[in-house]
Amino acid sequence: MLDKLKLDKRFIKTLLVLAVPIILQSLVTASLNLLDNLMIGSLGENEIAAVGISNQFYMVYYYSIMGITLGAGIFMSQFWGKKDVSSIHKFLGISLVFGMAATIFFAVAAFFVPEKIMSIFTKEFIVISLGRDYLRMVALSYIFTTISLAFAASLRSIGQTKIPMYGSLVGLMFNGILNYIFIFGKFGAPAMGVAGAALGTTVSRCMELSFILFIIYKNKNIVAGSISQLLDFNFALVIKFFKTATPVIFNDVMWIGGITAYFVAYSKLGTNATATMQIANTINNVFNIFGIGIASASAILIGNKIGAGLEEEAKKDALKISVFGVMIGVVIGILFFAVAPLIAMLFKITPETYHNVIIVLRIMAAALPLRFFGIVQIIGVLRGGGDVLYAIITELVAVWCIGVPLSFLGAVYFKFPIVLVYLMVCLEEPFKVIATIPRLRSGKWIKNLIK
Repeated sequence: MLDKLKLDKRFIKTLLVLAVPIILQSLVTASLNLLDNLMIGSLGENEIAAVGISNQFYMVYYYSIMGITLGAGIFMSQFWGKKDVSSIHKFLGISLVFGMAATIFFAVAAFFVPEKIMSIFTKEFIVISLGRDYLRMVALSYIFTTISLAFAASLRSIGQTKIPMYGSLVGLMFNGILNYIFIFGKFGAPAMGVAGAALGTTVSRCMELSFILFIIYKNKNIVAGSISQLLDFNFALVIKFFKTATPVIFNDVMWIGGITAYFVAYSKLGTNATATMQIANTINNVFNIFGIGIASASAILIGNKIGAGLEEEAKKDALKISVFGVMIGVVIGILFFAVAPLIAMLFKITPETYHNVIIVLRIMAAALPLRFFGIVQIIGVLRGGGDVLYAIITELVAVWCIGVPLSFLGAVYFKFPIVLVYLMVCLEEPFKVIATIPRLRSGKWIKNLIK
């Protein structure tokens, strides 16, 4: 298989043409979060913990919307295989309507009850107070983010990955400048601390969305449907969407719910542990992007081929992608392991937290090849092939039957150090490999949803 992969340069090129813009866009998006954390990190560990906890709520929102847009993307990718533009508009409309409905719920909660959200994770007043200011200021950005995600998913489904990437670059530029101004009070602006980071993020998300919509509609892009075209869907189509998308949405919500549960467990060990995992996860998310980018590109390739009736080719591509994903995981993992101490030095933290961050980062780096294989299988092969039910079962068993119980067992019952608790959580990764290899080989994951 490795020899075959090395010789198949055309396939690798096709995969990378799709994956690289997705990776770059995701790196830019992750850089927004990293930039926030670096600037906030210069203020102290309470601020790091407050923003980290606030971002856990954001991640629950984000993955709820991602579930909706990715569910629609499964259909749009297969319809693009048939060059059915009208149906692409309809499913984009469905993702916008139901995505905004969910967004309103999260935005209202962030604005009106931020203290209750923060108190789930911590009882420390200063952390709750800082997090409250951040959540209220950032709530409006959820609306901009949802619309951007819906259009980005539609563009990716037709192989146009550069527009969302450029939009993210615009957002990064504004976020970096505005965060510097509002966090530290530069150029006559007040020093707002964590609230300044939230304000900078909100404005940058608005600018990102404005850029994406301007490019799409100015150039009359394929996905540039009118309001009537976007809303030209009936109840039967909505039912069809939810039959496939509900497992995806449920999977993403339950998955991020599990990640949030991890943070609840970590927070039981104190602000030091919370800050350790917030820093480590922020960095880990940056490196995970390479696996997610390969997986997202894989889903597009596989979905397009299934939609075009080329199921045997899709099966062969899935095997190649699986090997390629592990190879990328090894390379990125080695780099990640090597730079861990340098990354930890960027934050204003105590020596104990610095030591813990380095160890956790290196555990994350060592687990990267296994994690990339699981990401490629669940996001790329299973979802791209329409086999969302098997994907959800694998993901949720790994998180809720292995990761979450072990995190609470280690943190709450045994009160192990944060490094050991995280090492226990990592046992979910080999399970995903064991669970997905038989499915990959069987070919049962190929489901043509548009026949």
